[in-house]
Amino acid sequence: MTIAAFGEVMLRLTVPDHLLLEQTDQLQMSFTGTGVNILASLAHFGQDTRLISAVPANRLGDTAQGALRRIGVGDRFVQQRGDHLGSFFVELGYGNRPESVTYQNRLASAFGTSTVADYPVTAALKDVDVLHICGISLSLTEGTREAAFAFAEAAAKQKTTVCFDFNYRVVLNQHNTHDQMRQYYQRMLNSSQVVFGSRRDLTDLMGYPRDTTDEPLFKQFLADYDLCIFAGTKRLQKDGRDFIQGFVCDEAGLHWSEPQELMILDRIGGGDAYAAGIIYGLTQHWSVERSLTFAVANTALAHAQIGDSPLATLAQVNAFIASSGATGGLIR
Repeated sequence: MTIAAFGEVMLRLTVPDHLLLEQTDQLQMSFTGTGVNILASLAHFGQDTRLISAVPANRLGDTAQGALRRIGVGDRFVQQRGDHLGSFFVELGYGNRPESVTYQNRLASAFGTSTVADYPVTAALKDVDVLHICGISLSLTEGTREAAFAFAEAAAKQKTTVCFDFNYRVVLNQHNTHDQMRQYYQRMLNSSQVVFGSRRDLTDLMGYPRDTTDEPLFKQFLADYDLCIFAGTKRLQKDGRDFIQGFVCDEAGLHWSEPQELMILDRIGGGDAYAAGIIYGLTQHWSVERSLTFAVANTALAHAQIGDSPLATLAQVNAFIASSGATGGLIR
């Protein structure tokens, strides 16, 4: 099974030891992105992975590709061009202080300035079973947007399963109107079969009515775009404890996992771990219930490690489920 992703590679600079930026002169470097994170997780489950992206044609690009290979992400279709890589600083939260993320220029990055002409679309999709596309590619530039459309439409034409993650970020869309973004998302959804998102994505971006309850809302969304699955998570709190609950809506209805308690060391990448778990369940033809349990366990483990890319192995996720996992951290 070969799983590909089209998306951005970013440089993450983490302030160590839960310090603030003002308190340190050292940073921990890693390379990340939605596609990177999902593929890293799937690689740790034994899947063949293929990232389609662009990094700078310099030592930073070389280092990024080496880091991708180290976590199991195939980089054969990562292009080198330009001289800039988008980056962000992470100040880890602690107690009452939330995690803080500060982004550097993404629009001028090697990926942000790329166009469909920079990618061998047919070759990159050869023998690919599942293609994942992050919605951020629709927000960055016209070049990344048209490339995303080209990959999605070519994949759909050859019957490759297209997974699309809304990942809508208002801060990245100051140069795009709301109506423009809705049209871009509608075009992408027409090539997709599996979609990750939230109720808010449907009501605030896509214009669905806010007064509709979850199941009829999600099922209408599936019907409107001829989708197979709409999946996502919901965060909960009780008595100062953090929980996460996953959902999958398919033609049979809306399915929820049990709420799973989280011990949060680093929350970035938790949603990508959930998506990777659902995708893995689909490739294994698991039941919805088994896929939900597995995906929620994977995101729980991702919250308990530093760094965006989930690195739990198949054995570790299964051991977590067997020992306590999705039944040991319920809201009581």
